[in-house]
Amino acid sequence: SEYVSGPSLVEVIQQHGPRSGGVLERIAVATLTALGAVHAVGMVHRDFKPGNVLLGPDGPVVIDFGLAAVPGMTTTGLSGQVAVGTPAFMAPEQLAGARVTAAADMWAWAVTIAFAGTGDLPFRGESLTATAYAILHAEPTVGQLPEPLGSIVRRCLSKNPAFRPSARGALSQLVAAGARSEGPLPPEAPAAPVDEDAYTPQPAPAVVPEPRHASDDGPLGVRPAPAGPQAAQPRTGRARWHWRAAAVLASVLLLAGLGGAALALVRHGTPPARPTGRHTGTSPPLNPEAVARTQAVTWILRQASRSALVSCDALVCADLSRRGFPNLLTLGPQSIDPLPSNLVVATAAIRAQFRDRLASVYAPVIIAAFGSGNAKIEIREVFPGGTAKYREVQQADARARKRADAQLLANNRITFSATAAAQLRSGEIDPRLPVLIAEMIYSHPVQIVDFGGRSPGGGPASLLRVVDLTAADTAAHLTRAAYLSWLHGLVKVQRAQLRPALSQVTLRTGQTVMRIWYGAPSPLSLQGSG
Repeated sequence: SEYVSGPSLVEVIQQHGPRSGGVLERIAVATLTALGAVHAVGMVHRDFKPGNVLLGPDGPVVIDFGLAAVPGMTTTGLSGQVAVGTPAFMAPEQLAGARVTAAADMWAWAVTIAFAGTGDLPFRGESLTATAYAILHAEPTVGQLPEPLGSIVRRCLSKNPAFRPSARGALSQLVAAGARSEGPLPPEAPAAPVDEDAYTPQPAPAVVPEPRHASDDGPLGVRPAPAGPQAAQPRTGRARWHWRAAAVLASVLLLAGLGGAALALVRHGTPPARPTGRHTGTSPPLNPEAVARTQAVTWILRQASRSALVSCDALVCADLSRRGFPNLLTLGPQSIDPLPSNLVVATAAIRAQFRDRLASVYAPVIIAAFGSGNAKIEIREVFPGGTAKYREVQQADARARKRADAQLLANNRITFSATAAAQLRSGEIDPRLPVLIAEMIYSHPVQIVDFGGRSPGGGPASLLRVVDLTAADTAAHLTRAAYLSWLHGLVKVQRAQLRPALSQVTLRTGQTVMRIWYGAPSPLSLQGSG
């Protein structure tokens, strides 16, 4: 170790104000050089912040590598256990307990440089909880920084770690713009391990549920979305969309992007087998509260992303923890609010504690419900922007879905059953399905038999997310085998966040269909845009 005589960066900013010009540039270059060297040997600092930058007589020095770790190490995040790092400087994926890579250091570096150049943090809140919520959901507020430093800082504050530049890349850009280098550029950092939850879709369910278009039955499901931030796999080998209606449809449905709620709601899940209503052996039946709690816990385990933060009472959190769910926020009598959760498990105790504020302020969206009466448990989503924002966009979203669905109804390359046509006119189709169907008909006509797949007890956020297509389509001029191969290929090349499951199913009528479904309801940011 080396003794460095000099104040920390945070002390200088507090006593003398923000840095600018050549001083700020030198701080940026020196810290990038240090981080680049750390990343080049396969390590991550994990607690980079102004307090760990000393301004010595020979220039800025990065200290405190006691928390350094191998990239890919998983932190506990906001689960109520160990959170590694200083929260105000932690990246969204670090707060969420996802795998830590060098990209988390680049986020912390950007927050530090924004603070050094403006005196303010880009994400602020009146409490630690509010700050964490801003990091997960809000856009950064970065003041005036000289270019290209300002644009580099903003890129490093992307919620998606895949979009952040490396330390070497950011340093190269500064040097190319005229900044004075502290020495040779650090070597290229080794490739970070891929986060399986973020990049790899879950396997298709072994049991395919049959949707009932007039009921809430179907594959259970809950992001993003992201939301904390998840990197999409690149599309390869795909035909570009030249069909005008498909492009219009995609622009209507995907304008809002994949941020915010996508953190919690993009995981494929394995639908549970339907209960038979019978008890085996001599064990007495469970009480209604225990039955609802078991159903809710199972639903979350199968449908929610492991990067989602779930708030719940002590009993539910204990059940989820025992079954391996990592990111939990236990709500007790002293809890002020359920922020910065993505999902709230609203048991009777939680509803009694927060009363009307649960729906009117924090979590307006019911995406699943189990049980009834005092035993009822609601799975609620915390909507970015709060309840007022959700109500503002809800009606506009429904209108956007109806407009997009109407384009499919008017297309002569799609044949509908009467039931499917009525479902499209209702505007209750998960918007991922029309996007996929629009892409399908660019290549071949399709015949739609039915839609289905609401979450149990779900509200307006629970849309129909299952579609049944005929297993052979004579209008496509393909053999049955070729048609099925084409469907499998089309599904396979979808981006991870938009990739459904596909299986061949025989309906009760005896008809064989190809069932395409999403294992979770659409993130609200995908339900259309006004």
